[in-house]
Amino acid sequence: MKIFLVLVFIFTLSYADRDGGPYLGYGYGISKYDSDGLYDSIKDEKANMQYFYGGAYINKHLSVELGYAKLFEGGYKIDESLKLNYTLYSVSTLAHYAFFDDIWDFYAKFGAGYTRLVGDEGFSFVYGVGTSIRFSELFSVKLAYDMYEFGYDSTQNGSADYKMRIFYPYMAVEFQF
Repeated sequence: MKIFLVLVFIFTLSYADRDGGPYLGYGYGISKYDSDGLYDSIKDEKANMQYFYGGAYINKHLSVELGYAKLFEGGYKIDESLKLNYTLYSVSTLAHYAFFDDIWDFYAKFGAGYTRLVGDEGFSFVYGVGTSIRFSELFSVKLAYDMYEFGYDSTQNGSADYKMRIFYPYMAVEFQF
């Protein structure tokens, strides 16, 4: 499955045509964790998070993006001895709507991903919205809000008992080629 996703991404890059084609970016923000009641009390449910991503425009209104999100400083503090440090990988489709000759862009994101925590890993969904301002043909800045949603099976019966979420507002810089 992973090889298939990589091949789809490579072929998408080869057909990109929006004012420079492929893009790379880096985002930084403060994320918030919702355990859906799994942890009765969380000492610190916020953590700094960084987001590395790359993608390509299929056309003016649609792009595909690979993302990697990682928490800083050990992650979310559950108690004095336990911190959750998630790593999130994603493949997303973004639907764009641009204004003012592609200078100002709004987008919505939907995708799937892989969430990894030491000892636990699994499938996740990615949802998001954002806006970007293009300063030149090669450089833009964006404000975005992503949500990662994944299940946790505490009883090991094959179905998720808790629906956990990470909410992630961030600011990013993006370079287009």
